[in-house]
Amino acid sequence: MKLWNRAYIPMFVWAIRHLDRTFYPVILDVGVENGRSTILLKETFPRSTVTGIDISDTAIAQAKQIGMVNLNFERRDVRETGFSDESFDLITAFQTHFYWQDLDASFIELRRILKSDGMLLLACEYNKLSYFLPKFQREEVFKRFLLSIGFELVTSQRRGSWILYKIVKN
Repeated sequence: MKLWNRAYIPMFVWAIRHLDRTFYPVILDVGVENGRSTILLKETFPRSTVTGIDISDTAIAQAKQIGMVNLNFERRDVRETGFSDESFDLITAFQTHFYWQDLDASFIELRRILKSDGMLLLACEYNKLSYFLPKFQREEVFKRFLLSIGFELVTSQRRGSWILYKIVKN
């Protein structure tokens, strides 16, 4: 986890600088590992309620050791979160979406729980994306996939070995 923090926190900082708003009332962080990205979301958006989810009991147990107001960690599966429709203004996933067991079901679920004017922000290492989801190396293929689910890719940006996607409902 310490290696993850050292390697990926700079990617997190770079990615959130691309957000359009300075306030997102309710935020979901998917795939929290030790909770560091979720904590940074809470520090970046101190007035927001931030929830971090992970499928790993170990990750959630470690993350729950952190005590902050309006910061929650829950063991949930991205394919079926159990959250209400249109619950979140911002959903983030850092270095995780290529591990999701069922990409279609996961994106459909995220679309369901994202507010109509919300933003889905994905960021990861491009080489991990190429390895785990090689068909999405071509942005056109990823755009078509998102459209088939009811999402629209607003923009993608690369910096060195990192890539980020800003996605909205269409």
